[in-house]
Amino acid sequence: MYDNKISVIVPVYNIGQYLESSIKSLINQTYRNIEIILVDDGSVDNSPAICDLYAEKDNRIKVIHQKNKGVSAARNAGMRVATGDYIGFCDGDDIPDVDMFEFLMNIAVKDNADISICEVRFEFEDGTVRNIATGKSKIWNNNESFLCDFFKGNVGMSTYTKLFKAKVCRGVEYPENCKTNEDKYFCFLAALNSNTFSSKSVAKYTYYRREGSSSITEFTEKYFDCIYLADKMLETVSKEHPSIYANAVCNRLSTTLRIYKLMYMRNGLKKFSSQGNELVKYVKSFDKATAKKYLSKKDYIRYKTLCTSKRLYFLMIKYLDKY
Repeated sequence: MYDNKISVIVPVYNIGQYLESSIKSLINQTYRNIEIILVDDGSVDNSPAICDLYAEKDNRIKVIHQKNKGVSAARNAGMRVATGDYIGFCDGDDIPDVDMFEFLMNIAVKDNADISICEVRFEFEDGTVRNIATGKSKIWNNNESFLCDFFKGNVGMSTYTKLFKAKVCRGVEYPENCKTNEDKYFCFLAALNSNTFSSKSVAKYTYYRREGSSSITEFTEKYFDCIYLADKMLETVSKEHPSIYANAVCNRLSTTLRIYKLMYMRNGLKKFSSQGNELVKYVKSFDKATAKKYLSKKDYIRYKTLCTSKRLYFLMIKYLDKY
């Protein structure tokens, strides 16, 4: 077992019915040199008491209680007190496999990776499980090659399947003014500080898709934060990494396609009709050669379909493109 210490940051907000299972999965990790930072973000249920109870039982657990500021502020608060050589994340209503952090540490040490990556499985309320892992491994030896795959969707955007060297997180924060896609932006910023990345596509984290969770609620204005953050990434790339500018532009396009898809799936087209029309206008005006060269195959099909017909696009989503 390695001597490296891992700090795992867990944002907690009114999840008392799920929290104990998540904490136990962290306490029982096969990688023992771990500190667990529970950040109670102004919960009004029994979550604060659960955090304090487990902190009394295990001296590896730290608890922060703060006024409700949102998940990004909670994670940022956790990072400020983290003492680990590596930083990991876990949502307080999800379950990492008992060996997830050992798995990620093994990859990090073997490949001297600044960021090591595993995969997620999705479990739905009806008990069905969607596992997108392929079993494949990949190493990137510079951040531009990694970001090309990241922008194309070949690397998951979430932070909970990644282990970061603490040094690449210095000066990096989640955007507290945004309510969604904050994970992707954090990964982007951390990647800019990194040189080597290693991934093994094995599912080691269970993400629960529950009724009422942010992942399945109706469309709200917060989802436009995704486009705002895509623009922020594009702005940074244009200044610091112009050689991958086209990749970042296509990341903006794929984000637009995803948001328009969510508007259809979550009843947002009528309420946000003017914004929806602007998204379609942007897609149809996009350079076709750039889209064909840099979009993933799935996103290129989405792009071509929406350019052809909104009705055809909606039919494709309904029957062939639910996820």
